[in-house]
Amino acid sequence: MRGPDPGLHTSERPSVLSIIGEQSVTSWLEQLESEEGRATDRLTHLYGTDQEILASRRMLMLRAVETFVRTYGRDRSVVVSRAPGRINLLGNHIDHRGGYLNYAAINRDTVLVASVNEDDTVRVVNANVDRFPPTEFSIGSLLPEADRGDWHTYINQTDILAGRWENYIRAPILYLQDNHRNQALKGMDVAVAGDVPIAAGLSSSSTLVVSTFNAATHFNGIEIKRAEQAEFCGAAEWYVGTRGGSGDHAAMLYSKRQALLHLRFFPLTTEELPFPPGYRVVACNSFVEHAPPGIFNERVATYEIGLLMLKQANADIADLLEHIRDLTPETTGKSVSDIYTMLQDLPIRATREEIRSRLPEHGDRLKSLFSPHPEPMEGYRIRQVVLYGIGECARSARGGELLKSGDLMGFGELKRLSHNGDRQFNTTDSTSDPVDNRVDDDALKTLIKTAPRLSDQPGGYDCSCEELDRLTDIANSVDGCVGAGLTGGGLGGCVLAIVEENAVERLVQAVNNEYYAPRGLQDGTLVCSSSEGAGLV
Repeated sequence: MRGPDPGLHTSERPSVLSIIGEQSVTSWLEQLESEEGRATDRLTHLYGTDQEILASRRMLMLRAVETFVRTYGRDRSVVVSRAPGRINLLGNHIDHRGGYLNYAAINRDTVLVASVNEDDTVRVVNANVDRFPPTEFSIGSLLPEADRGDWHTYINQTDILAGRWENYIRAPILYLQDNHRNQALKGMDVAVAGDVPIAAGLSSSSTLVVSTFNAATHFNGIEIKRAEQAEFCGAAEWYVGTRGGSGDHAAMLYSKRQALLHLRFFPLTTEELPFPPGYRVVACNSFVEHAPPGIFNERVATYEIGLLMLKQANADIADLLEHIRDLTPETTGKSVSDIYTMLQDLPIRATREEIRSRLPEHGDRLKSLFSPHPEPMEGYRIRQVVLYGIGECARSARGGELLKSGDLMGFGELKRLSHNGDRQFNTTDSTSDPVDNRVDDDALKTLIKTAPRLSDQPGGYDCSCEELDRLTDIANSVDGCVGAGLTGGGLGGCVLAIVEENAVERLVQAVNNEYYAPRGLQDGTLVCSSSEGAGLV
C-alpha cells in the first residue's frame, strides 16, 4: 500500500463507476479478455492504473468465469462478486470491544461467479479443486422453516464440521434465510477463484462470506442497509464456530482505494484517513497456520468476564461500562491512576469455578461464554487481557490522530507496542526467550503510582507465536521500518511492516535472508496496494 497520488485527496476521488452487473457468460468473457471497454474502466476504478495489478485482477476474474463455464456451461447469466483481503494496521482484537480499527482493502481477492437456479440447492466449485472439493447443499434442508428466527440457538445446536471451506458459503446464505423466514431463498450455481493467502491473517475466509452475501442478496432481491451489512456478515460467520466481530467484513465492504478506513462499532462510525506518501506496507507471511478457533473464543470470553467483574466491583460507573473501550478517563470520569487501580479487582488468572464463584448472578451468561472453547489449563488470563484491550483501544484511537497529522513514526511506535501485547518470545538470530505478559500486583502498583498513558501499556493478549515474533523482530531491525507487528487473529499468519518506500527492497531481502531461506520457505512477502471495497463487479 502506498500513499495517495500527489494532488489527489480522498474527497476529490472520481465518482463510483456503475457496476457491470448481471451479464451472460459470453459477455463477461469478451469484456474481461478485452483491454478496452466497461470491464477495464471498472477494474481501473477498483484497483487504480498499475498495469501489473490490473492484469493479475483480470486473470483472476477470467479464471473464475472459466471455472464456471467448465462446470455449469456457457448458456447462463451470471454476476461476478469480489471481496478483497484486508490489512489492519492498528487495532487488533478489539473490533468486538468497540475500539477503533485502521483498515485497508488490498489487491488480493476472492472472486465468486454465480447464477441463480430453479431450486434451493447451492452448488459450489472452486478453481483450486485439489484443496477445495466441490460441494452442494439444500438451504431448506439445512435450515427448515420451523428452525428459523433464532440464529444463536440454531448454530449452537447444529453439528457443523469445523474446517470445511463450504461453511463460509453456507454462513451468509443461511443467515439470510434465518432473517427472511417466510421467503424461500433461491439456490445458486457458484464458481470461486481467489488469491488471498490462506490462514495468513488477511481474512481469506471472510472474503467468501462477503462475496457470497453480495451475490445472494442480488438474486433474492434482498436489500440490507449499507451501514448494517458488516454486522450482518459478522453475525453470519458465527456459523463456522468463531465468535469474532465484524471488523474484517467492514474493511472489505467500506474501504476506499488510496485511503485508510478508521472505523469502530457500537454504533458504526467510519472515517477515511490519508496514508502518508513515501511509505509502503509489506505483508510478511509466516506460513504458520492459525490455532483452532477455541483459543480466539477464549480470549473474547476473557474480555467479557473481565468487564463483568469490573462492573460488579465499580457500581458507581457500571452503567457507563458497555465495552472495554469505555475504560477511559473521558467516559468514566476517573483518572488514569484510578483506572489502573480498578484492575486490582481482576484476578491474574482464574479457573471457571473461581469465575462462577465471583459472578454467581451471571450463570447463564458464563455458560454461553464458556461453550465455544475448552477451559484453558492455566486459567483465564483476565487482568492482562483486559489491560491489553484498554491499551489497544487507546492506541488505535490515538493512531488515527497521528495519521491525520502525518506522524507515521509515532504511528509505527504504537504498532510495535501493539505487537508486544501479543508477543510470546524475544528473538535474535540464535535465541528465542519466552515472554511472560502477566500483570502481577507489583507491576500494577507501579502503574498506579506513575500513571503512564493507557496507550503505552501492551498488556498481554498472547496471540503471537515464535515465528511471528521472529518476523517482527527482523522487520523492526531494518533501517527504514517505522513499525511492524502481527495482523489478524494471530497464532500464525502475517506480520505487517510499515516502511519507507526506499527501504522496501531492503526489508524484503532481510526477511528472506533471515526467516524464509533458513527455513526452506519461498518468499512470502507482499507489497500491498489498496483497492476499493467489496461488491458486484
